Amino acid sequence: MSALMIAGIEIHQDHDGRFSLNDFHRAAGGEPRHKPSEWMRVGQAQELADEIAKAGIPALRVVRGGSSPGTYACKELVYAYAMWVSPTFSLHVIRTFDSAAANDAVIPQERRLPVAADNFDAAKRIAESLGLEGNQAILSANSMVRSAIGIDLMEMAGVQRLVNEAQELNYTPTELGSKFGMSAVSMNKLLARCGLQHHVTYKPGKKRWEVTPEGKEFAVIADTAKKHSDGKPIQQILWKESVAKPLKRLAEKLQAEMPEVVAHGLTR
Repeated sequence: MSALMIAGIEIHQDHDGRFSLNDFHRAAGGEPRHKPSEWMRVGQAQELADEIAKAGIPALRVVRGGSSPGTYACKELVYAYAMWVSPTFSLHVIRTFDSAAANDAVIPQERRLPVAADNFDAAKRIAESLGLEGNQAILSANSMVRSAIGIDLMEMAGVQRLVNEAQELNYTPTELGSKFGMSAVSMNKLLARCGLQHHVTYKPGKKRWEVTPEGKEFAVIADTAKKHSDGKPIQQILWKESVAKPLKRLAEKLQAEMPEVVAHGLTR
């Protein structure tokens, strides 16, 4: 079956084709009361799993530990779980499965890669027409293909992360901070002190970081899998490796007055 995406969350499968209920839980909003473990406490859930298992189908599997822990269930149990969450979510899940099945039926297995490649070329042209360039256009095109026909070409190619055109990796504040022995909070403050980003109030009591004109040279804005209440993807600021240069200059300037801000890595 084509890869499933619900509310921006990719639904993973185990080696037997069962679906991750934990991924469905995140797609449903992640409320504690909707945890798969809470659903399994409902008597009908276990009864349904037992009934399906009578046909020799392993309907449910709980994985503890390892690289992919969680609760994995067959499609029938997924439908039951989704209905338990809400009728609206159930309808969304059913339509997503129907769409994936339709894609599988329309595109023969041996044609999936050529069709995906053709779609990717078209999607990349669309991304470029919208002003995206380089790897940002590639990421956008891959996302469009995945949403349209359920095929993730980057995943098929084993590409976990793209480097930018200058062959620099992009880092989150947490990743960047860890390179310099700093927390994400301290790194964000240092980036702000350097004039590369600043806090803006986007609603009462809520602030977020935004890149300044000076910071655009070193920043990449990327969509995350999470979404706002209006359905728009939550964006994240990633920083290029070259941002270390202005950070080092500022750190050297501040070393006398703010020694605790300077990480060991910045003085090397």
